[in-house]
Amino acid sequence: MTTTEDTSSLGTGPFRAVQKGVPSERRGITPPAITPPAQARPGHRAETRETAGPGVETARARALDVLRANDGGGFTRPSARLYPHQWLWDSCFVAIGLRHVDVERAAGEVLSLFVGQWPSGMLPHIRFCPAIGEPYHADPGLWGVRDAVEAPPVVETSGVTQPPLVAEAVARVGAAMPARRRLAFYRRVLPGLVAYHEWLYRERDPENTGLVSVVHPWESGMDDTPPWSDAVRDLAPAKVRAVRDAGDLDVLEGLRRDNKAVPAQERIAADELFTLYELTGRLRAVRYRFDELRAAGLPSIRDVGFNAVLVRANRQLETVAADAGLELPTGLLRAMRTTRDAFRNVLAGGFPRHQDARTGRLLPDETVAGFLALYAGVLPPEQAGRLAGQLFDARWTGRYGPASLPFDAPAFDPGRYWRGPVWPMVNWLLVDGLRRSGRVAEARRLRDETVELVVRSGRTYEYYSPVDGGGHGAPDFAPTAAVFLDMIYAE
Repeated sequence: MTTTEDTSSLGTGPFRAVQKGVPSERRGITPPAITPPAQARPGHRAETRETAGPGVETARARALDVLRANDGGGFTRPSARLYPHQWLWDSCFVAIGLRHVDVERAAGEVLSLFVGQWPSGMLPHIRFCPAIGEPYHADPGLWGVRDAVEAPPVVETSGVTQPPLVAEAVARVGAAMPARRRLAFYRRVLPGLVAYHEWLYRERDPENTGLVSVVHPWESGMDDTPPWSDAVRDLAPAKVRAVRDAGDLDVLEGLRRDNKAVPAQERIAADELFTLYELTGRLRAVRYRFDELRAAGLPSIRDVGFNAVLVRANRQLETVAADAGLELPTGLLRAMRTTRDAFRNVLAGGFPRHQDARTGRLLPDETVAGFLALYAGVLPPEQAGRLAGQLFDARWTGRYGPASLPFDAPAFDPGRYWRGPVWPMVNWLLVDGLRRSGRVAEARRLRDETVELVVRSGRTYEYYSPVDGGGHGAPDFAPTAAVFLDMIYAE
């Protein structure tokens, strides 16, 4: 297995938007006409939504500025201050948005992910790069990958992965290219992409159930949702448990390093953050070997959101391979079919939930990850219809799309990370799933709500309050800028 290290021929500098025949000082991008919002449903109060016009133009320009400001020279930092390296699914969202303004730079964004690919095939959730500003709190020293892994990657990385959105990004970027260029791009990226999917099945689904397991909340992409908080609670170090039980969390707040750019009340709770550090140390101690992880009693969760993304990624991988005239390995194709069939049963217990891989028990709490079953695109029409109906129920959705937890959940907090806020990246996945399932009106509504959220905020935040639309988390967040661009350009 070789990694793709040289991305210099594929637009690794700051992205550009070029219009032929126009002097460089006058070059710019004019988005296509933006379709007006769908009419209000019967019984639904009509509201004025700003989804076209000068406000969208201003927000578009700001989104482009955010992507330029976060450009790291061939990759994009999600946030220069809070996330100063390269994150896996964040870069996938960035590439999907960038394809509309500079398809070569978008291709370079995807290829840069493979610089950090492990020889085993894993794509890590962080590729560490020269940072600016405050050092990242979960730095290479915490992960110790170069010392722990027998065949380490060529650069410093984390030791876990993230939802496998890469095939989606590859297909979207390729679709924006001329045919010959697309073929070259697909053939260049396919070896690493195939190796990644094979790794997922080999390492995370050794029993061939079709559903892969996630071993760290950071892999889920939805770090502190209640099911994951509960899964790791008992792994807290003794000192953290003592402080927590004494109700003296201010002690831990004073020790954390992730609250310099964003207030602590908008981040994961301090006791949980230090528990995740402990979990990372345990992963490092067993040299990131999945069989030993399970023997050590560490979490093994069949995360419904992660597997939903995998179902869709498998389909996109098949499309990319077919377009490139290449055949996928027989064993991988068999595993992909098993995943598709297994995922169709996720609604057997009602709302899609995570599952404990050891016991088969469904985890009790409902989160927005369950709605990503719509993105997977394999649910029977009746089940998909019921789930879409729940998505727009007042228990989940206000003016700006679904909250990350239902409004009546005990842990709901409109401004704290994955405990309530609306995430534009999640909305993008849901819009895409709704549209592909034929629910065009619902997809348009959610797209319009997301566009309005960003326009009214005036800034691309990491996440937003589902109550009042206030911005929270990292400001000038590149993935939010990218999905906003995709929503207005794709229309």
